[in-house]
Amino acid sequence: MSDTTIWMKSGTYVVDEIIKKTTAKMFKDLKVGSLIEFSVPVTYAGTSRGRTYSTYITTECLYTGEKVQHSFNQLPLLLNNFKLSEL
Repeated sequence: MSDTTIWMKSGTYVVDEIIKKTTAKMFKDLKVGSLIEFSVPVTYAGTSRGRTYSTYITTECLYTGEKVQHSFNQLPLLLNNFKLSEL
């Protein structure tokens, strides 16, 4: 088996509008025009008591290089604060 991790990556998204301010790390510093990308490793998520752990998505601000991770359940709640479009 290979030691190489495969990453699934989004296209680049631009912040078109800030609908609501947030205090979430990295997201609080986004401005209109900020560029972000999303990525997730293709790895085993793991389980506990028959329930699958949540997979975490990395969000990177291309201007600052700052990266944060949020679960598939957390990220949509944060993204609802912004209007994004894909470049």
